[in-house]
Amino acid sequence: MDEIRPDVLSTLSRGGSGLQLRSLTSSLVAAETSGERSLNERNVSNINTTISAMGQLSGKIGEFGEAMASVVDTISRTASSSITDAISIEVTDGSLAANFSSRMEVRSLASEQVLSFLFDSTVTTSTTLNQGTVSLNTPAWNNTQSFKLDDSNNTLIGMVEALNSLGGVTASLFDTGTGYALIIKSEDGLDNALDSDSIDAIKSALSMTSSAIDDETDSTHNPLGVSSSVTAAQNADILVDGVSVVRSSNEFEDLFLGHKITLNAVGTSMLSSSETNDSAQNRVIDFISVINDLKSYLNEATQRGINGADPGPLAGDSAAQSVLAHIRNIATRPIVGFGEDPVYLAEIGVRTERDGTLILDENVFERALEENSAIVDAFFSTQFSSDNANLKITGLSFAQPTAGSYVLIYNASAETATLDGEPLTIGSDSNGNVLLTSTTVGNTYGIQITLDADENLTTTVRYGQSLAAHLQDYSDSLLGRDGMLARRETNLGNQLLDFETRLEDVDAKAAALTERYNIQFGRMEAVIASLNQTGEYMQSLMDAWNAD
Repeated sequence: MDEIRPDVLSTLSRGGSGLQLRSLTSSLVAAETSGERSLNERNVSNINTTISAMGQLSGKIGEFGEAMASVVDTISRTASSSITDAISIEVTDGSLAANFSSRMEVRSLASEQVLSFLFDSTVTTSTTLNQGTVSLNTPAWNNTQSFKLDDSNNTLIGMVEALNSLGGVTASLFDTGTGYALIIKSEDGLDNALDSDSIDAIKSALSMTSSAIDDETDSTHNPLGVSSSVTAAQNADILVDGVSVVRSSNEFEDLFLGHKITLNAVGTSMLSSSETNDSAQNRVIDFISVINDLKSYLNEATQRGINGADPGPLAGDSAAQSVLAHIRNIATRPIVGFGEDPVYLAEIGVRTERDGTLILDENVFERALEENSAIVDAFFSTQFSSDNANLKITGLSFAQPTAGSYVLIYNASAETATLDGEPLTIGSDSNGNVLLTSTTVGNTYGIQITLDADENLTTTVRYGQSLAAHLQDYSDSLLGRDGMLARRETNLGNQLLDFETRLEDVDAKAAALTERYNIQFGRMEAVIASLNQTGEYMQSLMDAWNAD
């Protein structure tokens, strides 16, 4: 039977049952689909709300991580020099720096070696030089550096460009008014000066022989009329509390750990560095303020709407609840690797109020710093340390060990070493000192230990990750590609797609039901209309019979 459209049904119903078939069809279809539609629409709305709230949470976590990074980078230590014209000092790494006061006298500054070559007035920038390979070396270089002069560059300009392409030397060429001058400089310090063979190699390239006489043009021994001079390099010579110290540079960071010293002129200055209570206290206050802000947002977003209150957009969300639980546990989280015993926030006076807010008891904080000024390191300064102050401990950039304390055993005669019971790789650094490296994947992976002496040793090595650094890593892990929030957002997206597909199925079901009811009611109306017509015909016959 052909499809019977709703307008046709309306026409039929006027001659048939008289029912409002269009309204009846809509009501029947709604009765069969409204429950399923409402459920899916509500689910879509709820998931969209959760996705939006999850986006806000990700933003908050990102801000939290940036704030933690800022707290870690903040330096609350003050370093000063009484005579900055002579010596400057700055803090470079608060985690390594310690309090000190020292008298420093600069007796001489480090300086570079300067080679000067003055040429005859007839020499130009395009005057040809001897061709060949020029090899240079200094005591500080691991390998000889060289450059080649050939048809393409055997001029003064070509030589300057070749020298400047090397590391550790710089060259310049300028016109003095009476001839050109070539100036070659090394880096500061005796060990950075070019050796005699290197100087001879440069002179040879300038066509000077061993018999050349400075400033005397000689077609055989000095055709360019070169006059040469050498200003010797020197090391910085300083006295630190009466102890003689030598450095190859006027800037160094290996005298007082965590500090950079700059020598500006000959003179004497008093240097000091200290962690002031006020600066450390402000750092702690900023730290707990960041935590309180995130905790406040999470409490509001995850509230369940008890006692008539509106539920938060993340009420019941497992990911948000997990983050909140982690933040709440900060107050009781042990921080290991900063001594024999773990450190807790309560030790510096941080306590939790009844509403969950963290606050700082300033009196407890001041007493804690008086007893141990380094206690704040556990909260802001990730560091390696040891009971043996003569060890230098670092880590590989791509490997982060597990925070904790580990026993180091080194047997010099047997050439064996273990850390936390695991074997270490034994090598040497650039200075020939014994270098131990943990290459076994595990708690100590990546730790490197430099020994000051090749002797038997048993001691404790520690790695402590500060609480701020831990929270920064935690926020990064949440937002990472495979992080918990990323996985949750992906899961919500899949759920949203599923419910939207279900809504499309409900629409298809409603259309099919409408089609079916239209056909069924159309057939019914056609039958009723036919019966009505038959009845009217019979009635007219009977009326005619009765009239006779």
